[in-house]
Amino acid sequence: MDFVLLIHGDETLWDAFTEAERDKMAEAHRQFGRSMVESGVIVKYGCGLTRSHAAKLVRPDGPAVAGPYAVGREQIGGIWVIEVQSADEAESWARKMPYAPGDIVEVRPCDPA
Repeated sequence: MDFVLLIHGDETLWDAFTEAERDKMAEAHRQFGRSMVESGVIVKYGCGLTRSHAAKLVRPDGPAVAGPYAVGREQIGGIWVIEVQSADEAESWARKMPYAPGDIVEVRPCDPA
């Protein structure tokens, strides 16, 4: 079963990290990905995202609008798409993920349709 792990966080906290802290978090995520693969998880995709100000909201009946979809400070900062046996296993992996201060991870099953 496929699940997406959506990393929600406050971009202002991430922006306050030093370059060394950002590099350390990026390496922690690379190691996290390796540990999933070594444990038999099929990692279909993973990436960090650019800041939300680079986002465009597209609707079928209007122009694209710049900016994040959410009004609050929490934005999606990265994603992992994994194939595991159950929601419990996906949750377990989400708990092992490297977290920046204030981050939360949304675990959502992918629609097989």
